[in-house]
Amino acid sequence: MSTNRHFTVRRKHNFIFMKIRALFLCLSVIGTTAATYSQSCCSGGVPYASNIGLPVVSGGIWQTNLSYDLNILRTLKEGSATLKDRARERKTQSMLFQTGYAFSSRWSADLFFSWVKQERTITQFGKTDYVSTSGLGDAAILVKYNILEPGMHKFSLTVAAGPKIPTGRSDFRREDGLPLNADLQPGSGSWDGLVWLNSIYSFSFRPSFIVSVTGIYSYKGKNNNYLGGQTYQVGNEFQLVAILSDRLMTGKKMLDISLLFRFRQALNDRYNDLTMPNTGGTWLFITPGLSYNLSRQIAVMAHFETPLFSAVEGTQLSPTFRLNTGIFIRIEKKKELFKL
Repeated sequence: MSTNRHFTVRRKHNFIFMKIRALFLCLSVIGTTAATYSQSCCSGGVPYASNIGLPVVSGGIWQTNLSYDLNILRTLKEGSATLKDRARERKTQSMLFQTGYAFSSRWSADLFFSWVKQERTITQFGKTDYVSTSGLGDAAILVKYNILEPGMHKFSLTVAAGPKIPTGRSDFRREDGLPLNADLQPGSGSWDGLVWLNSIYSFSFRPSFIVSVTGIYSYKGKNNNYLGGQTYQVGNEFQLVAILSDRLMTGKKMLDISLLFRFRQALNDRYNDLTMPNTGGTWLFITPGLSYNLSRQIAVMAHFETPLFSAVEGTQLSPTFRLNTGIFIRIEKKKELFKL
């Protein structure tokens, strides 16, 4: 846990780091200190892995989703225990744009872009230390293949893969010139690999009632220009998302209700190939959601997420709640065979 005295020590270490980059041992010690105070590196970033992947549809359909994502971290955890500390808060605000086209009943592709604002506030002994960065975030491409075609079976199965592209900046500094840690950058500075698997089942007794399960594995690359020439690698992560959804009629409009469970496991980050403390963990979230269909082509959505369970490595700020709202647009160039 940070104090003003700790922050002063950290500033002195960073000053030494900037002056004596050639001393590897000193760099390693400073890197470990930086991770200890960040306390949120694997939870406060851009939620691209859990947002990428538009609904599975048949060929000739164009889909676009624009959403605002607010992630609040003010729960300090040590392992699975919650500490009574309200001195620090992390906030990530993201504008997420995703668009995709189904070229055929088998093949489709999604593109993902983001704009990110990262904020960190530490309030102790009547003083507040506030740091923020904002800018273009990272992008991603996902190429999808339907093993079982939508509309041909009650059960559909889709696999996908693609890169996460480091389009966002990862070299922001404080006003005093000190470099900021990885968890306060809008971009990661690394190329990552994404593997995505989705299955959907609709029931005969109520075709609008759907169960969907999605698995996402993200292999993280290295940022080779971290803190001016060092390497940093965010831990690989696995997510499993299960969704129960149904469609109701409200007058002449349709209302989709959903309940989502998201399991996330992240490995430790690595700095200059050394394992970083206070990074990595396991989380289970619950997310109720609503989607109101203004027409067949346009829907507005809102989702609220909160953790059911969290266990972090060491001491970290962990997510308290997350809000995602947006608008979804679908343009059909021919009759759709499979409807969500």
